[in-house]
Amino acid sequence: MESRYEGPKRFSRTREEFIAYYEAHFQDKIAALDVERATYKKKILNRFIVGSIIVIVLFFFFLYDDRSFGPEEAYLKWIIYFPILFGVMGYSALTWMNAKRKIEEKVKEFVIDKLVGFMNPNFTYDPDEYVPKKYFNDTLIFRNKADVYLGDDLIEGYVYDEKEQARTNVAFSEIVAMNKEKSYTAKGKKMKPVGTYVYGLFFKVDFNKDFGQSITIVKPRWLMKKRKYRKKLALYGGKKSPMQEVHLENPDFMKQFIVHSNDQILARVIFQADTMENLLTFVNYKPDLISGKKAKRRKRKHRIPYFTFRRNQIYVVYHTKSNHFNVNIFEKLSIDTVYTYFQDINRVLRLIDDLNLNLDLYKK
Repeated sequence: MESRYEGPKRFSRTREEFIAYYEAHFQDKIAALDVERATYKKKILNRFIVGSIIVIVLFFFFLYDDRSFGPEEAYLKWIIYFPILFGVMGYSALTWMNAKRKIEEKVKEFVIDKLVGFMNPNFTYDPDEYVPKKYFNDTLIFRNKADVYLGDDLIEGYVYDEKEQARTNVAFSEIVAMNKEKSYTAKGKKMKPVGTYVYGLFFKVDFNKDFGQSITIVKPRWLMKKRKYRKKLALYGGKKSPMQEVHLENPDFMKQFIVHSNDQILARVIFQADTMENLLTFVNYKPDLISGKKAKRRKRKHRIPYFTFRRNQIYVVYHTKSNHFNVNIFEKLSIDTVYTYFQDINRVLRLIDDLNLNLDLYKK
C-alpha cells in the first residue's frame, strides 16, 4: 500500500500490510504450531486429571480407612499423603512450563523474528537480551534505583529517512524493575520499600535534538499527589536548576499528565501542540483484533506511561503488567496472536512517526 503522506517518511505499518504479510508468510506456520500447542495442552490436561484422581482417591482412602491406627500411624499416613499431593502438583506444573517453553521458543524463532524483519529490515531481535539497566536509571523517573532488573525480547536498530537525511536509533524490550530489599535511614525511616516499579515495555529512542543539560519528565497526573511529586523531582536538578512544573496550553494533555523540567523554555519547545496530541494518541491507543473480537480491557493502573527527554534521547517506560511476547498454551494460536505482537512492535514506529512531525524544528 503506497502512502501519499507528504513530509517525513512514515515507518509504522498498517493493518492491511500486516494481513497481507501474515497470509503470505505466517498462515501455514501458525496452523502447524497450533496443532503442536493443542497436543501439549492435551498432555497437560491428561496428566493433571490422572494426578488429581490419584490424589482424591488417596485422600478419601486415608480419611475413611476404618482400621484402627494409633496417633503415630495416623500422623505417618498424612506425612505420606502430602508429598504425593505436592509431587502431583509439581509434576503438572513442570509439564506445563516445559510445554510453554518449547512452543514459545518456536514462536519466537519462526514468527516474531521474521515479524521484526518485516516491520523494519534494520531491526534485529534477540529473545534473551534486554535494554540495559543503565538506561533505565538514566530516565530518573524513579527516585530509588531498582535492586532487581530483568528483561527479554530485545528489538533494536534504526530507521532512516533518506529525504530528510535523518537517522533514528531505537531499542526496546520487556523489562521488570523492582526493589527486593528494604532500605532505612540511620533513624529507622523507610527509604526504599519493597515493590515493583515496572512490568512492561521500555523504549529508548534517539531524537533529532540534543537537549543538553535539561531534563524533562512526564508522568500521569493521577498517579501521585502533586505537592509530594514536586518535592521529589526538585532533587534531580539540584539547587542551581531545580525541576519545576511546566504549564502547557493543551488542557487535555495537562489533565492527563504532569510535566516537570529544569528548563521551562526548552520544555515548551519540546511540547508543541502536535507533540502533545501525538503523545496522547500514543498512550490512548487501544489495540484491536483482526477477528473482530474485543480486546481485553485493562484498568488504568495497568497502563502507566512515563516519558523522559534527556540529552538526545526519549525514554518511554510503559508499565502494563503484561508479558507481551508470550504464548498461552491454553489459547489458540491465530492471526490475532501475531497481530498482538505486531501492534506492540508498531507502537515504537508510530511514536517515531509522530515525533518526527517536528523534524525541521528539532533537527540538529
